[in-house]
Amino acid sequence: MRFLVTMESVDAAGLAPPQETAAVIEQAVIPTLKALAEMEKAGKLKGGIMAGRRGGAMIIDADSPEALSDTLRMLPIWGFSEIDVVPLESWDHRIQGDNATAQMLRKM
Repeated sequence: MRFLVTMESVDAAGLAPPQETAAVIEQAVIPTLKALAEMEKAGKLKGGIMAGRRGGAMIIDADSPEALSDTLRMLPIWGFSEIDVVPLESWDHRIQGDNATAQMLRKM
């Protein structure tokens, strides 16, 4: 199954001292970016950082919603991000469905 996943950092940086913000970057952000880069190299996802923003977007292949959830929860940034997941339908499935709909409508 394919999923569109967007992740945006929760804006807490303005509330934390610079040293704490640096620690979050070093201990959560950078390890997450490295993990996502490795997943991309392994062919498990395609994506990147949204230009000018503190977030990313990707298409992730997972066996199930539960497997995707397990993968996302393992990312160090998981507790510091808003994550949105949209299941994706294949092009072929949509073509078949739209053809069936068009045929049904023509018979009306």
